[in-house]
Amino acid sequence: MTRLRASLAAVLAALGAAAASSAVAQEQSFYIGGAYIAIDSKADPLAGPPGPTPPNSRLDVDDARTIIFGYQRYFNDHWGVDVALGIPPKHKVYGKGALEGFGQIASSKQVAPTVFVNYRFGDRADRLRPFVGVGVNYTRFIDTRSTTAGIWASGGPTTIKLSDSWGWAVQAGASYALTPRLSLNATVAAADVKSDLTATTTEPGGTTVVRRTTIDFNPVVFTLTLGWKF
Repeated sequence: MTRLRASLAAVLAALGAAAASSAVAQEQSFYIGGAYIAIDSKADPLAGPPGPTPPNSRLDVDDARTIIFGYQRYFNDHWGVDVALGIPPKHKVYGKGALEGFGQIASSKQVAPTVFVNYRFGDRADRLRPFVGVGVNYTRFIDTRSTTAGIWASGGPTTIKLSDSWGWAVQAGASYALTPRLSLNATVAAADVKSDLTATTTEPGGTTVVRRTTIDFNPVVFTLTLGWKF
């Protein structure tokens, strides 16, 4: 985690030096649009007391849609920084294996700001500018809760916590200039998002049961946005 932050800081410092020495005017833009977040989650079976935790109790995280927005600043004709944000999407969590019959057992929202360092291909006069980027993603899970079906599956009222995640992110996309200021942008991005899940259940007799697993979300995000250059 510390190495990730240090690596990104070094790249940003290099971009700052390039900006200071560049004769090309810096370019800024704001963008907003839609995002589809495809999840291919992987997780070991829940680990907990053998009696209340049936073997092969698994979780599956569903896809989500949201509104994405962000800010880009290009320091010269090719190199720039992209800060991607969005309205926290809500992911449904379904049971698999021994829990499959319960359907949706939980839900969670994620706040996932991502900073990319982008390289644009082509020339300033080109209307179509493909680009690639690499950066760092931070994901924080909020409003995580069990459904009624999840309470039945767990054996009582259950609180769920997901740890924060830091990881590398990459993206590729293209921008098409509709006017000198307005552009249509499309991207596909992937990030390394892993979180430790802890589910704490209070059974009717007052016994506390704790179950744990680690979820590798493997998100791939597809976006289509409009950008405004200023």
